[in-house]
Amino acid sequence: MPFWDVGATVSQPTPVMKAKTGTTVTLECFVSEENQHDPIVWYKQSFGQKPLGLGTAQHFVSPILYGEFDNSRFNISKRLGSPHLSMSNIKLSDEAFYSCGVRIDSDIHFGNGTYLFVEEKDKLRSITDVFQAVLPTAVQLGDSETLECVVLAESRTEDLRVFWFRPASGGSHPGVIYTNKSWTGPCEGRCVYSLPKKDVNISDAGTYYCGIATSEQILFGNGTAVVIAEPVHSALVGLVVALGCCVTLMVFLVWLNCQRRVTCDNMRDLHHVRDDSSNSRQRRAQAGAAEGPNNAALHLSKKDPRGRRTKRELPPDAVYSAVNL
Repeated sequence: MPFWDVGATVSQPTPVMKAKTGTTVTLECFVSEENQHDPIVWYKQSFGQKPLGLGTAQHFVSPILYGEFDNSRFNISKRLGSPHLSMSNIKLSDEAFYSCGVRIDSDIHFGNGTYLFVEEKDKLRSITDVFQAVLPTAVQLGDSETLECVVLAESRTEDLRVFWFRPASGGSHPGVIYTNKSWTGPCEGRCVYSLPKKDVNISDAGTYYCGIATSEQILFGNGTAVVIAEPVHSALVGLVVALGCCVTLMVFLVWLNCQRRVTCDNMRDLHHVRDDSSNSRQRRAQAGAAEGPNNAALHLSKKDPRGRRTKRELPPDAVYSAVNL
């Protein structure tokens, strides 16, 4: 089952295929269930050439092949949902970019496309490897990035021509190819070729492949994926700022309320201290007033300073006894 992008109509899961001359290959194409009864088209685009219509297919109808492709070497599968393209007895001239699409009304919805890289059987090459550096992080919108393609050669090569291509992502074209005629010349040892990308935007996302073209073949790198970093929405930033302000305000109000409580508690304690002091003075004054007569009585009961003895008072019963006598 192929990998599907959200909302994809056509999927070509293999961006690059390699084949040797004289062999047979099958380029896969998968169509969504809701579009399986719509007409299918295949296009071939050779390096530096315009796309050529290869053939069409539709359910319940035999495939139709056009021009030079109308021979036994080419075949479009009639299997529902899987209109694969098969090619036998591969030739060097078959090396190209192949795109599968679905015709819906007046538009054609293409898949990502597949580049068929053909190697001549048993032919030695001076180029030993072509690889691409991986970008370590996602690219921010508006930033610049440089893609690198490294070529390793055992001996001095003939003049090379470098090109880059990016498979389409379900758009209205088979693919995007970047070429530069100034990128020519021989390579010996280790050579690095670059593709600068300035002011990156959403449409630049995808996997880029470098191709090293010689007079007889094209060698491809492993691909470099350009991933766009998720943009931070301005509304989300505003929401975060507003939330931060609200939290700050709440913390300030809580602090202010605590300060007011501490101040009120201090004033209440001060009033209590003042009330306790006033009550203490009142209690002392009342105690002094109550003790005044007692002190006077104590003074009266003391001996006469002149040495006189105070007349002793008799109890009442003693008085009555004296009267009876």
